[in-house]
Amino acid sequence: MEKAILIGVQTYTSHSFEERMEEMKELALACDIEICMSVSQNLEHPHKKYYMNPGKIEEVKRILEDQECSMVLVLEAISPSVQRNLSDFFDCEVMDKSALILEIFASRAKTKESMLQVECARLKYLLPRLQGSYKHMDRQRGGSKNKGMGEKKIELDARRIESKIHFVEKELDKIHTQRSVQRNQRKKGMVKSVALTGYTNAGKSSILNGFVNEEKSVFEKDMLFATLTTSTRQIETENHNVFTLSDTVGFISDLPHSLVQAFHSTLEEAVVSDLILKVVDISDEHKDSKLQVCEETLKEIGCEKVPYLYVFNKCDQTNIEYPKRVEDRIYICAKEKSSIAFLKQEIEKELFHMETLHVVIPYEKVSVLDYIHTNGKVHKQEYKEDGIEVDFSIQQDLIHRVDRLLRI
Repeated sequence: MEKAILIGVQTYTSHSFEERMEEMKELALACDIEICMSVSQNLEHPHKKYYMNPGKIEEVKRILEDQECSMVLVLEAISPSVQRNLSDFFDCEVMDKSALILEIFASRAKTKESMLQVECARLKYLLPRLQGSYKHMDRQRGGSKNKGMGEKKIELDARRIESKIHFVEKELDKIHTQRSVQRNQRKKGMVKSVALTGYTNAGKSSILNGFVNEEKSVFEKDMLFATLTTSTRQIETENHNVFTLSDTVGFISDLPHSLVQAFHSTLEEAVVSDLILKVVDISDEHKDSKLQVCEETLKEIGCEKVPYLYVFNKCDQTNIEYPKRVEDRIYICAKEKSSIAFLKQEIEKELFHMETLHVVIPYEKVSVLDYIHTNGKVHKQEYKEDGIEVDFSIQQDLIHRVDRLLRI
């Protein structure tokens, strides 16, 4: 495991500094990097050249040598010039938060789409950082004395990267088109859709796996960014209502803009869904700030008008009673079947607007009873002298059909 020093600047306007430092440590761990020591400094704003003041940078360099660390991690995204200055000064690799997240994504990407998305983001991150990468190289020589000096190696590589970005984006557009076709087919079939959203490691994949059998389960683990692609499964309720449930990539604060763009297509499942489940790890002491990140991200991609429910997960790690619902908040533990069953019922109520009715069906219209059994849930059924008394739940938009069958 590689050893690193974590450095961070706390400005007078910055918020949740300690929380962000802890999150960087988790990101480093997810990338198999051990943080030997954290060094912070209070400044009005980061130093233009070295992020920290020169005196503090000297101190970090001494710690690097004493601790025998081979890397420096920076709390936030820094400019290419600052990254070069730090790398030259420390004579080691310097990674900001954006680079660290890209490393994690690259190691976790398994599908063609996720690998293309990571590659696209990585190339966009690399392009402005080419300057200074070839200090040992001069211009490429021309073919003859008269042609003079050729293009710089950096200019050739920049064109190659731009060409590669264009190619990757075209491939992603093809996959995006395929997903749109699949989504439209589901919509034509009148299948309702639900999207699981939330901060990374909130338990979205655990919830999805609670709805399906082991063969259809998705990868889940207690770590950041276990899920990098959207997985969609078809769910059927006890009342034979069908909807799709999609697990989306987790959000995180200060996500690199290139990654927000690259993963926009995976988040579109949330934009076009009939219901969004905003999953929150209720045992996390920083849950409020993380929920705010989720709200801002969903707003950024255009989800503000989509109906939603808050799902507070991991209640087993608190003293909160569960499963239960209070207004638009549902409290569960994704690892327990009773919680998943409860959540499924609440989703069904939101999507299909079930209503409980009492009717008396004449014996000559027993076919109505068959329709109710097929499309609703019968709670009570008694055979009386004048007909069959039935208490049942059914979707509101199917009530008129029952009424019409009784009147025919």
